[in-house]
Amino acid sequence: MRSLLWCCVAVLLAAMGCREPHLRTATGQVKLSPASVDFGTLWAGAEEKTLTVELLNEGHSDVEVAWQVDEGAFTLVDAPLVAPSGTTLVSVRFKPMSTGQQRRRLQVLAADQDPEDVLLTGAARETPVCAAPGECRAVHFDVVTGTCVEDLLPDGQVCNAGSVCITNATCHAGQCVGLEKSCDDGNACTLDVCNATLGCEHLPAPPCPGDGACQVGVCNPASGCGLAPASDGTTCGPVQTCDAAQVCIGGSCVTRDPPDGYLCAEASPCQGEGHCKGSTCERPAARALQPAWSFDSATASSAGAGTGPVELHDLVLEPSGAVTLLGFFQTPARLRANTAQARSAPFTGRRCSLWGQRLICMDYPATVNGKVSAVDLSTGELVWTFDVRSARPDFVMQTQSLFLARLAVLSSDRLAALYEAYPKSSGSSQSTQCRRYFLMVLDAGGGLVSAQQVQEPMLEQCNHPHPYGFASDAQGNLFISFSPTIADPAPLVPGSPSLVLSYSRDGVFRWRFTDSALVGGELAVARGVVFAENSPIAVLASTGQPAFAYQRAVGRPVVTQSRIIPSPSVGGVMLEGFESGLDTRRWVDLLPPGEKYWSDQIRLASWETSQGPVTVALTFTTRSGGHTLRATDPRTGFEAFSCPVELDGRTGPQLFEVADGSLAVMEGSDACGKCDPPYAGSSAAFHTLKTPLLSVSKTEPWVGPFGGAGHDHHEEVMLGLPGAPK
Repeated sequence: MRSLLWCCVAVLLAAMGCREPHLRTATGQVKLSPASVDFGTLWAGAEEKTLTVELLNEGHSDVEVAWQVDEGAFTLVDAPLVAPSGTTLVSVRFKPMSTGQQRRRLQVLAADQDPEDVLLTGAARETPVCAAPGECRAVHFDVVTGTCVEDLLPDGQVCNAGSVCITNATCHAGQCVGLEKSCDDGNACTLDVCNATLGCEHLPAPPCPGDGACQVGVCNPASGCGLAPASDGTTCGPVQTCDAAQVCIGGSCVTRDPPDGYLCAEASPCQGEGHCKGSTCERPAARALQPAWSFDSATASSAGAGTGPVELHDLVLEPSGAVTLLGFFQTPARLRANTAQARSAPFTGRRCSLWGQRLICMDYPATVNGKVSAVDLSTGELVWTFDVRSARPDFVMQTQSLFLARLAVLSSDRLAALYEAYPKSSGSSQSTQCRRYFLMVLDAGGGLVSAQQVQEPMLEQCNHPHPYGFASDAQGNLFISFSPTIADPAPLVPGSPSLVLSYSRDGVFRWRFTDSALVGGELAVARGVVFAENSPIAVLASTGQPAFAYQRAVGRPVVTQSRIIPSPSVGGVMLEGFESGLDTRRWVDLLPPGEKYWSDQIRLASWETSQGPVTVALTFTTRSGGHTLRATDPRTGFEAFSCPVELDGRTGPQLFEVADGSLAVMEGSDACGKCDPPYAGSSAAFHTLKTPLLSVSKTEPWVGPFGGAGHDHHEEVMLGLPGAPK
C-alpha cells in the first residue's frame, strides 16, 4: 500500500513539471508545524477529536501538494490540494476504534522538496457498555463525565411490568406502571391478594376480633366482621381453677364453680388438655419433644450413614416443614433434605432466601460472583438469573472484585440486591478495607427495575463499611444500615456511627439518618418503626426521624400487633414486652430459679386453642442439663405452656424456624454467628421437632429476627387488621 502511494506521488510530481508556467517557476517552500500533535486519551468508539496543523507556503505562488497519513485512527478533514502563499490551517481528526496508544506520521509532498511531516499521537481506553436500567429508561455513555447517563423513555410507551398483577403497563416518569389486576372474589371473609408470579390468591382472612370478653368475632361473606355471643362455658378471664372459673353465660362474663370435665388447661404440643375432677385439674403427663429427623454435617450422617464432614450452616424452612440446607460456596445445597423428594442441588452459593415458591440465591454459581438466581425448589433447576456483569458493566469496570452483600424481599414483585466491591483505586495495603456498594432492584422475573451506586461520605472511608442491616416494611420500602467494621478480618464487629438509608420499592432514595449512638446490626421494621439490633434508638420508618429510645438495645426482636419483645440473652433470665411502636414497657417475665435462656433466638408462632389461634413467643431455656421449649403470651408475659426437649446437641439452638406442625433447629456450629454469612465455613447439625398445634403466624408483622422462614427480612402486610395499610 505504501509503495503504491509513493508511485502515485511520483506521477503527480512528474505531472507538475508540465503545468502552466507560473506553477513551474514557483519558488515556494512548503512546511508543516508543529513537529508533533498529541490528541490525548479518548473513549474508543465513542469519542473523536479534531485538531489543526499549520501548512506554511513561504513563497509567493500557489504550490500543489499531496498528503499522506498512515492507515489508522487519524484522518484529514478536507485537506487542501493547493497551498496558497502564507499559512493555512489543516484539520486532522482522531477517532480511535480500539484501545491502546497510537502513533502515525502525517506527510505533505510538494515538487522539488523533501517531504514535511508531523508526528500524530493519541491513546484510547475501553468505553463501558451501558445497559438499560429498566423498562422505561435508556442509557448512553457520556464521554465528558465518563459515566453512563440515564434517559427517561417517553410517557405512554408500552412496557413490561414484570408482574402478572399489573396490566396495560406503560412508562410514566421513568417507571413502568399500570392497572392493578382485580382479585376480588366477592367474599368478605377471604384475603384477595395478587402474587407477582402466581396471580390471584384467595386466602382465609385473619379471625375477626372479639371484644376480649364474651362477644366473639364472626365473619359474614357479604358484610364482613361482626360480633356474636360466645358459647356458654367459654373462658373469659384470668381466674381459671377447678373451684372458680370465669366463663361466658348468655353473652356475659360470670364466675362459676365449674363442673367435672371442665376444660381447665389447653392442649400444648407436648401435653393433652386438662379437665377438672373435683378441685383438681387433671391432664396427661407432658412428653418430651424429640427430633423427628436429624442431619449432622460434621459427619454427614443421616439415618445412620456417615460420610462427612461437609460445610452446611444455614437452613430455609418452608411452611410445609420441608428443610433445605445450605453451605457457603463449598457444598451443594440439599433441597428438602428431610422429605422423600430430597435431592442435592447442582449449585453452591453465598446465601439463599425463600421468595414465593422459589429459592433466591446469592452468587450462584459460585464461579462467577455477582449473580442472583431463582431456583425451583422441586427440581433444583434455574428459573432465571440476573448477572450484574452483563446488566451493568459500567459498575464492574470500577471494581477489582464485585460480589453480593445482601438480599431482601420488598414485595411479591420486587427484590433488592446490594452488591459490594473493592474499588480499583484503593491502595494494596487497604484493598480489603475500601468498599463500594451498588443497589439493584429486580422484578419477579429477574429483570432490572433500577440500579445505582450508593454514594455516601461514610462509604468513602477505608474502614470496611458494611451493610449490617437490610430489611423492608409492609409497603416495600427498603432500609440499609451501614457501619464501619472495627475488626480485620472476620468476625465482623460493627462500630459507630451507623448510617441508615431508606429507598422506595423502585430504588428511589427516601431519607438518611446517622447517629453516634447507632451501632451496626440487623434491622427490624414493623408497625412504622425501624429497630436496630445493637442500639436503643428507634427511628420512624416514614421520615427517618428518631422516634424514641429504649433503656437498652433490643437485639433481634419479634414484633406482634401489640408488643415488641427483645431477644433474650444466652444465660439470662429475663424477657420483656413493650408496647408495639412505643418504648412503654408492659411486662417483665423472670424465669424460675435455676432456669436460664439456652439461646438468644426468639420466634412467633400461632397456637391453636379451644378459643381459636393465639400468638405465642417461643424461646429455649435450660436447667441442670435439661432443655425446654417455652411459650410466652406476648400480651401479658405469662407462660402459655412449656415442653421438655430432648436435644443433646453440641451447642444451644443457633437458629430455629417455625413451620406448620414442626420446628427446624440448627446447632453445633463452631464459626462466627455474626459473620457474613452467619456461621460460614462450619459443619452444623440440623433437627426437626414435631410440634402439633403450632403453625406459622399469619397475623403478626415480624415473626422472627430474619423475617421468618425465608430469611427475607420483610414485614408482612397484615390485611384486614386494625391499623393495616389499605
